[in-house]
Amino acid sequence: MIGSLPPQKGVSRYTHDLCAALAADPAIELEVLAFKSLYPRWLYSGGDPVDVHAGFAPIAGARTRVVLRWWNPLGWILAGLTLRGDVVHAQWWSFPLAPVYVALLALARLRSRLVLVTLHNVEPHERGNLARIANRVVLPFAHHVIVHTQANESALAARGLDATRVSVVAHGVGDHVPRDPGRRAAARAALRLPQEAPVVLFLGNIRPYKGLGVLLEAFLHVRRDHPHARLAIVGQLWAGATDPQPQLAALGLEPCTSVVLEYVSRHAMQQWFDACDVAVYPYTHLDAQSGAAGEALQRGCPIIVSDVGGLPELVRDTRAIVAPASPDALAEAISRVLADRSLADKLSIEARDTAAQMSWPTVARTTAQLYETLQHPPPRAAARGAAGGRR
Repeated sequence: MIGSLPPQKGVSRYTHDLCAALAADPAIELEVLAFKSLYPRWLYSGGDPVDVHAGFAPIAGARTRVVLRWWNPLGWILAGLTLRGDVVHAQWWSFPLAPVYVALLALARLRSRLVLVTLHNVEPHERGNLARIANRVVLPFAHHVIVHTQANESALAARGLDATRVSVVAHGVGDHVPRDPGRRAAARAALRLPQEAPVVLFLGNIRPYKGLGVLLEAFLHVRRDHPHARLAIVGQLWAGATDPQPQLAALGLEPCTSVVLEYVSRHAMQQWFDACDVAVYPYTHLDAQSGAAGEALQRGCPIIVSDVGGLPELVRDTRAIVAPASPDALAEAISRVLADRSLADKLSIEARDTAAQMSWPTVARTTAQLYETLQHPPPRAAARGAAGGRR
């Protein structure tokens, strides 16, 4: 496995949790190649590329080599020449790392390894040309590509990638934690939130495509129906994103809003999910899946999403799926969930069920089965592949 691990940011939590689940399978011998230095700070739009709240957590049952540095090509080559796996699985997400991945995957191909790439962003979130170019450079080295949503699969098909080279494997979710009134009360006390007020949560890196401005306009309408409702905005302010506080002041929402503009620890993130009544993901566009929404599902938290990317795949009740960039539709959905306890409970139960279907052991089994199938394809599939290779 090639990817980042905590305390680096990027897809580190994902890589760690997937590797831990794979390493628990006695049939898999896992080696992890991880980054010692992930980005030059000036290239990382989310502030410090290292999560100061997270330490390095060894992965039981895996051999982990934290040896990759973005600035050391000799290290990339050495890692590529010494990696052990018959299958090389790369977690790919960020254009500054393209040279590292090209070197590693090219060497893996030269050494006759089966190469898989998990493509976390089919299109760059901020629509940058460099990121598109990087995808085009890295993906040809993959024998097979993994994406997280049906929407991603369709997007790759529209770009001409052979459907037989793409598989959908869900973004994993941790073990379900049942909703608990006692934990809710404790979280609200720790976060200094009123015990009885309805709380709407926006949590995650604050980036232009995430629609926070749409939510602020919507919440102004929500307050007319629920005058005691509070909004919580929690996350690192990304380069290019607008600080929400001037808009909060202009809308008169400052007194009823809690704002934490920083990258929060996983423990703090779970506290916010425990404390809220509903978490909202009002993205204006998305070509991936939301890790933060997965964390909400894990805590049994009702969620409302906009109809973009893979977000609708996380919600069963269409009343919690709204048109993107529509403050009125978003306000109506939030007000409905806050007013209807039975609907909120239904969304919570469905969140629990969805989380169970996306558990890390389930994702790891699906991934391991894909490794096996690609290494030892059925005879008919193998014949088709051979015929395709001759054309």
